[in-house]
Amino acid sequence: MGFKVIIVGGSISGLSLANMLERFGIDYVLLEGHSVIAPQLGASIGLLPAGLRILDQLGCYETIRDLAGNTYYTASMRLFSGKIWKDTQPVTFSEKLEERVGYPQIFVDRKTVIQVLFDKLQHKDRVLTDKRVNLVELDQDRVNVHTKDGSVYTGDIVVGADGVHSAVRGEMWRIAQEEKSGHFKPDEISGLQCESRCIFGISKRPDCLPASPAQMNAFFMNGNYMILTAPGDRLYWFLFTEAERTRGGDIPRYTKEEERELAELHFCDRVTETMTFKDMYDNRLQTTLASMEDHVFRRWHYRRIITIGDAAHKVHPISAQGGNGAMETAAVLVNALRRELERTHSEGHVSLAEADIEAVFAEAQEKRFGRAEGAVSQGRHTNSASIKETLFSKVFVDYFFPRYGQSLIFSLIVKNTASGPVVEGIPVPPRYEAAVARHEATQKSKGPSWTLWSMLTLGAGLFTAVCYSALGPAWLGLSLAWTQ
Repeated sequence: MGFKVIIVGGSISGLSLANMLERFGIDYVLLEGHSVIAPQLGASIGLLPAGLRILDQLGCYETIRDLAGNTYYTASMRLFSGKIWKDTQPVTFSEKLEERVGYPQIFVDRKTVIQVLFDKLQHKDRVLTDKRVNLVELDQDRVNVHTKDGSVYTGDIVVGADGVHSAVRGEMWRIAQEEKSGHFKPDEISGLQCESRCIFGISKRPDCLPASPAQMNAFFMNGNYMILTAPGDRLYWFLFTEAERTRGGDIPRYTKEEERELAELHFCDRVTETMTFKDMYDNRLQTTLASMEDHVFRRWHYRRIITIGDAAHKVHPISAQGGNGAMETAAVLVNALRRELERTHSEGHVSLAEADIEAVFAEAQEKRFGRAEGAVSQGRHTNSASIKETLFSKVFVDYFFPRYGQSLIFSLIVKNTASGPVVEGIPVPPRYEAAVARHEATQKSKGPSWTLWSMLTLGAGLFTAVCYSALGPAWLGLSLAWTQ
C-alpha cells in the first residue's frame, strides 16, 4: 500500500498541496468542512509574484490572470492631511513589476483561486465536502481522522490546512499533552493576538467611481482603507480600525449588528474625491466584520501531524501575504516529502518510518519559519503604524511615501520573489526566467552609467537601513501595505 496524505481543509494551502501531490503521484484525500468547495465568503485575496510563480508551476496562473481582468491598477492615496496623492507615471507599478519578475500584483476573489485550484485537479473524487474533523488518532504506523458524520479516514500523515481555528492543530496539541511530550504549552493558543478589526467586503461599483482599474488607499484619524476595482464592475475593500488587544480564546467574534454599528461611524469618510464609505457600503454584495489575528506558532508538527497556512502562521491581511505564504509552506513540505520518499523507495522500503516523517516536517518548518515570522512582523507593524493618525504615521504617509515609497516597495517585492521557494521537480516558469534574464542583460548594457546609478541606489539603501534601525520595521510594512 502506497504513502497516503490526509489533507484537512479545502483552502488555498490545502488545494495547492493537493495539486502538488498529484504532480508526483502521491496519494491523498482532502476533507472539506463546507458543503461546497469554494463558498463565497465576501473575501478577496492579493497575490504577489512569489505566489503567482507557484501557481504558474501548477498550471493555474493564466486562468487566474484572465479572471482577474485588468490588474494594471492606477494608484491614488488620501493622505492624513486630506490631500489626494496620485501616481502620474505613464506605466503602472504592476506593469513595472511584471516586466521585472514576470508577474504583476493581482487581486481576485478568494473563491476564484480556490475554484481554479480545484478545477486543475485530475482526481476530484478525492476531494470530499461536508467532512468536519472532530478526532485524530495516531497508531504506531498510521493516522486515523474521524469526521462528524461518523466516517474514518486512514493515512500516513495528516496535514491541517483548516485555518486559524484549526481542528487538526487542536487535536495535535491534545495528543501531545496526553503523551506528555513537552512540545506544547497548555496555553499555546494564547500566542495568537489581535489588536485590530476589519470590515472587508465586495461591493458593486458605485456610479460615482470611474470604472478604470484603480487601487486606492485612504488614511484617517481612526482607521484606514484599501480599495481596489474588481472584475465584474465591483470593488474589493477593507476598513481597518483599532481594537482592544486580546489573545487566544478571548479574541472576539462579531455579529452583523456590530458590523453595522461600526460601519455607520465611518459613513461620512470621503475615501476618494468622489466617493464616501457609505457609497461602498450601500452597494455591498458581501461583508464581514472580523478580528484580525496574527501569530507564528512555535511548533507546527507532532509525530504524523503537521499544520500549514493560517493553522501554522496567521498573517494580518493588511500585508496580503497570507495566501502566498500558505502556498510557499505547501511547496517546501512537498519538496521535503518527495525527497524522503524517493530515498526510502530506493532503499527498498514501502513507506516512511515515523522518525523520517518527523524529519520531513522539521525541515519544512525550518525552511519557512523565518520568512513566516517576517510576514507576520511586517503585517503587525503595518497595522500599528497605519490604524490611526500618529506623528510617525503622518510624517511617513504625507511626506515620505509620495516621494520615495514606490521604489522602495518595488525593491522589496523583487527581493522577496527572488528568495521565495518553488516546487522542486517542476520547471520554473519561462516568464520568470525570461524577465530576470532581460533585466540582467539591461544592467550589463548600461555600463559605467549604470554603475554610478547602482552606487546612488546603494547610498539610498544605506539610508534606508539607518531609518529601519532607528524606527523599526513599521515603515517598511506600511510601504508594502500600500501595494497590497
